[in-house]
Order: sequence, then structure tokens, then C-alpha cells
Amino acid sequence: MKIKRVSVNNLFDAFSYAIDFKEHNPISIIHAPNGYGKTTVFRIMKAILDMNFGDIITVPFSGFLIEFTDEYTIMVEQTITNAVAMHRLSVNEVTYSIYKKEKCVVELNLPPLQSFYDYASEEGIEDAVRRFEMRRRHVPAEERERADQINLGKMFQKYKETMEEIRRKISVQFIDANRLYAPTNIENGGMSEKRRLYRGENYLRDENGRIVASRRDMTSFVGGTNEKIVIDANDIFEQIQRVRQRYSLESEKQDRDFPDRLVSFVESSRDDFYSDEEIAEKLKMLEEKRQELENAGLALAGKKSLAPTKDIDETMRKFYTLYIDDTFKKLSLYDDIKKKLELFIEIINKKTAFSNKVMCIDNERGIVFEPINSTSGKKRAIPLSKLSSGEKHDFILFYELIFKSNSNSVFLIDEPEISLHVAWQMEFISVLEKICESNNMQAIVATHSPDIVNGHDDLLISLDMEEDSDGI
Repeated sequence: MKIKRVSVNNLFDAFSYAIDFKEHNPISIIHAPNGYGKTTVFRIMKAILDMNFGDIITVPFSGFLIEFTDEYTIMVEQTITNAVAMHRLSVNEVTYSIYKKEKCVVELNLPPLQSFYDYASEEGIEDAVRRFEMRRRHVPAEERERADQINLGKMFQKYKETMEEIRRKISVQFIDANRLYAPTNIENGGMSEKRRLYRGENYLRDENGRIVASRRDMTSFVGGTNEKIVIDANDIFEQIQRVRQRYSLESEKQDRDFPDRLVSFVESSRDDFYSDEEIAEKLKMLEEKRQELENAGLALAGKKSLAPTKDIDETMRKFYTLYIDDTFKKLSLYDDIKKKLELFIEIINKKTAFSNKVMCIDNERGIVFEPINSTSGKKRAIPLSKLSSGEKHDFILFYELIFKSNSNSVFLIDEPEISLHVAWQMEFISVLEKICESNNMQAIVATHSPDIVNGHDDLLISLDMEEDSDGI
């Protein structure tokens, strides 16, 4: 499922847009002058799908609609309210409606009270709904401010279940223009992140369980901000380590009962073993796959597959058959991460052409950059923090697009041109098309740069701008 259309009315009490995304291409490019609300539209889309209700009420608009290529449509309508009883501060009254095949299946109205949203931000929306309902039960029905909020809990539960169904079909990721640094979150669950780290965890994690820093990065992290390129590089390395661990466990399991399975296979009357030609071909394929894994930094160098012997009898054919099938099964655990790493390495080392640098994956250090040419003859690793801002932006962008995507992903990319050389900007959409094709995902780009467009005029969407005499 992809996003088909987004419309907004009276954004900042000034702008109204209807944005139809491209059907012939997974990429759409939105352009408009500063202040037209491109980034805000992205933020509202993300907030609606993440059910971040507190973020939505901070933006003035009267209506916002997201229509999907599937059968769902989400509509959000805001109305400014007056102060309510007991002089409590009021906020915008918001109605959330979800339509399925043009029929409204659920409607949710949250209390237009700042105190409700404050509590939700601290304790969570579900606790806020539960607390609000408990208080209202003690108020006589005739004195209740909103009769339709008596069953707020039931309405919220139905809305949440419907949103979860939508979110199983689509995952929206927002790549912010301010992407070089990640804010710290020292407190988590009553225990400081530093204490959590040194009580046995090798990595510092955020509230979503995502890696924020490794033990070695902790000194620079606590008490300040941490560079996101370090966070992302650590996450890639941990993904590799997790797959290696799964491979080791699967190898141990298969190797343990290999003798028994081999004896059973040899003694059986089965004739579904490989021929001499098939054995030679599949062993060659195994060696090629091992080499690909080695090039991607996944397999250790030096380990080779078995070589076929000259004279193979039926027993040896069965042995080779079992060995080959077992090895392919184990190596298949690397398929997903291998595909992502190969694409990432190709983009970083070839397409974006980092200045005199090559990226590789070290089994101990993780992601490493080394100079291609060195006047001293020594190729010392270049710290990630010493890369240029453009190189950091490129690394972070492509990490997000490759390692956080799947076939349900929609990426909202804000100003990809930041800090990038013109030559890098000109090839960005072509690289993005390759990623979208590989992962079957959708990307919506907001940009000011004509170099980002670079001939892809058919992907452009203008936000209510008139053409001048030159057609620009």
C-alpha cells in the first residue's frame, strides 16, 4: 500500500493544497518557496500515522486528508474551541475519521483540553484516555460537557485497532533536514542510560530499542548530542553481528546431527542426490556466494568450500548432496543483509564518490573509511566524525533508505540537497530510483534544488505556484 493523495486546508490559515503523487514512478518531488509548509505537511503525515495526537494540535489547519492506494482514507478536522468549564485551557477540537471504501468505519474525538494532552505526553495516550473516562464517570450525565465522549475508551480502542491494520500495510519514515545529530535521552524507565549501558549492555538504546551509541561512544554521548552517523554505523554493525550469531547457531545445529543424517541418507534407497556435473556446478556456486559475502564484509576471508574429488561413487554423491544443501541453507541467512550491504557499499563507494575515501566493513571495528591514496603509504582509518558534512548527510540518507525500508515503506525526505556538492545532487534521484526499485518502496522528496530534479521534471509537484514567462 502506498500514499495516493494528500490534501490540507487552511494550513497556517493561509495555504490549501491537494497533492496527487505520481503513479508512473515511486518517486514524487515537491517543490515550493520557503514557508509554504512542505516540511510541516511531512510532519503532519508522520504524526497522523504514528498517532502522535499532541503534535497534530500544535499545527493550525482546518482539514488534512491522506488517501492510500488501498481502500483506506484518513481525515483529520480541527475546530478552534472556546475556554471550557473551570477555566481549563482549551486546545483545538480535533476529529479523526477513517474511511474504508468511502464509508466511515471509525470516528474519534479527543477532549479539547491542554491538560489531557499534557498527561498523554507524559504517561501515554492510552493512560490519558483511561484517566479521562474514570473522572467523567463521577460527573452526572446531565452535567457532562460532551455526551459523545462517554465512551471515549471504546472509540479510541476501535480507532487504534483500525490504525494498526493500516500500519501493517504501510510504514512511513520521515528523514528530517536536521539529520546530522540525534538528541540525547538520558532517562529511560527510571534508570539512566549510562547505568543501563554499564550494567551489561554493549549498546545504548532509545525508547524504541534502536541503537543510539556503543560502549566506546558513551563518553561523547552522555550529557550532550551524538552524531547520527555513529549511531547508524553502529546499527549496521549490530545487524551484521546478529546475522552472524544466527548463522553460528544454525551451523552448530546442523553440524551436530550431520553424521546421523548422513548415515540415514546413505542407507536409504533415495536417489534424489546430485549428479557429478551438478555437484561441480553447485560447489562453484557456493564458492561464488562465499566470495560475495566476503566482499560485503559478512564472511571471514580464507574459508573455502569443498572441492569435488575426481572419482565420486554413490555414497560420496549423497555426502556432497547433504553438504551442499546444508551450506546453502546456512548461507541463506545472510541474503537479506547481503542485499542491503551490497547496495549501500555500491552507492557510497561508486555512485556518490566520497572524496578519496573508500568504505569497508571491518570484523572488529565495524564501518570503516580509509583513504584511497595516502602520501605516507599508510591507510589509517578515518573517524566517522571527521567526514565532511556532505559525506555525513549522504551516509545517513542512504542508511535510512536502505536499512530501514521494506516493501511497505514510504519515505518522506526533506531537503536531500543539504551540504551536497552539485554533482552529488544531480545523481540523487537516479540513486533513489534504484533503491525504490530494489525495495519496492515509495519516496516523496521536498526540495528547493533544481539540481536534485536534474531532468526528472515528470516527477515534480508544485505547491500552488504560478509559472513565470519562462515556464519556471
